Amino acid sequence: MFSIDYNKVFYQQTVMTLFFSLVALAFFKHAILKQLKAEVVMNFQANEFYKEPWFGIVLTLIFFPAGIFVLYHFGPWQKKTKLILATCLSIACIAVWGIAGSMPQSSNPGVGKTWLTTDNPKAIKPVTADNKMQLTVTHDGQVQLHGSTNLPTGMKLNATVSQDETVVGDDLTVNNGHFKSHALKVSGKPLKPGTYSVHLTQAAWSKQPAAVTKRLGEAGQHLRGKEVTKHHIDVRRDVTYTP
Repeated sequence: MFSIDYNKVFYQQTVMTLFFSLVALAFFKHAILKQLKAEVVMNFQANEFYKEPWFGIVLTLIFFPAGIFVLYHFGPWQKKTKLILATCLSIACIAVWGIAGSMPQSSNPGVGKTWLTTDNPKAIKPVTADNKMQLTVTHDGQVQLHGSTNLPTGMKLNATVSQDETVVGDDLTVNNGHFKSHALKVSGKPLKPGTYSVHLTQAAWSKQPAAVTKRLGEAGQHLRGKEVTKHHIDVRRDVTYTP
């Protein structure tokens, strides 16, 4: 398992930048001033600014291998001098990087880690809503809406059962993969046998239990499927029952 701590990387780069800024002032200022009147103008006119020492110094501060290469290849010094400087800079770069990397990290374990971190908890997998519904008759002749679902326990649902001008509804709660309505009645009498349109929806996310929003998201962002509309349960089925 590994993690990318960008605080540490940033700290290393900052230390190296400060270090090489001092090195640049100490070793290269005379060369830059010496070449300024002649080479700067000539190289800019020839569009060869990359040959100038200042460009190599800036590149060293950003990405030291490339900067050292430019200073060695295009520097205005003798080959022996350039070889010594390149060797010393390479050793210094590795040493500074190692020292900066050994410094204590942030006391906040979450700072600097990104989504690339492999030791973070696994991302929440989306739930593809799957609901099945049927109207059943109890032993005492009452009609109820039964359903099976993969929605989490405790989720609050709403069901509307209609046929022509007959409309009844009830609030439901998921319990271990199932939900059940109270007895559905019209004018105190059980529903008549026939085919009914069932519309299954849900209570607002703000009214859902914490366990439900933890699984599906504060606004249902982990809810998927054809039975979902704008992150809300929205199921319409025709259900037929006979006594």
